[in-house]
Amino acid sequence: MTRFGLGGGPERSARMSAGLNRIAVRIAPYADPFAAQLLSDLAVWVFAFDDHCDEDLPSLTPTQMLRMVTRLQRTIEAPGVPLGEDPFGLALRDIRLRLDAIATPVQVRRWVDAMRGYFLAEAATGAAPTAPGSPQEVSDYLLTRLHSGAALAVPVILDAVGAGLPAPLWEDPRIRALTEMAAGIVVVDTDIHSFAKESQRGSRSGNLIAVLEGPHRPGPGQGPQAASALRDSITRRFLHLGEQTAKATADPRIQRYLDALTQYVCGVRDWCAATSRYHPEQPDGDRHQPRGAGAACGPPDDTPLTPPPIASIAWWWAVDGAPPASP
Repeated sequence: MTRFGLGGGPERSARMSAGLNRIAVRIAPYADPFAAQLLSDLAVWVFAFDDHCDEDLPSLTPTQMLRMVTRLQRTIEAPGVPLGEDPFGLALRDIRLRLDAIATPVQVRRWVDAMRGYFLAEAATGAAPTAPGSPQEVSDYLLTRLHSGAALAVPVILDAVGAGLPAPLWEDPRIRALTEMAAGIVVVDTDIHSFAKESQRGSRSGNLIAVLEGPHRPGPGQGPQAASALRDSITRRFLHLGEQTAKATADPRIQRYLDALTQYVCGVRDWCAATSRYHPEQPDGDRHQPRGAGAACGPPDDTPLTPPPIASIAWWWAVDGAPPASP
């Protein structure tokens, strides 16, 4: 953050330094120092870019936003030629070049593709910002939110660090659904914990709780409970499908990847609950300790397995069929 000047003013720099250096040890406590630093730096970049868009660039037109994220995407597609001196572009290029050291070319391409989804989500948000309480459908909101925050890019790095799934396994519908569900749980948890901050400071991307409290929704004050119920429903399906998938194959790579996704979900949840970025009354420090192996972070036992009426994620509950092949 300091090296590339991503922190902004003193207030934002203080907010950015609030526990972000501990997020990697929560989501991947098994990673070696190089990989952990890479994950930490990606988290810093994403949070800094989010604050940059919210606070420095709220008046960007959709065309300007699209042009900016297209340049950033090109920076990681072709890192050999830096595009200008934009500090965010240079910092992201540095992350991309370091990823080459721990990931295969196929994994790097997966990460680049996942970041493209992230930038498309940012461009879509800039084209149609969500005002708090606007009557945006939950399905449409989640369709965009699932890609935001690089939530689908992190699992690619987790796979590179530990599991190393070959293409047939990575593209298997069960693995794809589990990856999306992990990202979905992460972004819903983040929305729940960041709602107060975003309500106070404003956010161009909106928040699930605000959407749930919009017209024709449960109503004011019901959004947090509805968001938590949705999070628990996705988590229950994630754990159920993960258990089925693990039992259906003896391939250790699948179990390693499922363990990594579970740690990702639990780690982000614990970090959100402990960081002063979202909870200013809580000092960052000792509470930032990773869960022990096998620690539970599941929903209540009475959470239903039936899918919520949300079209964009309904396929997670429809995945079935033969177990993943093990090439």
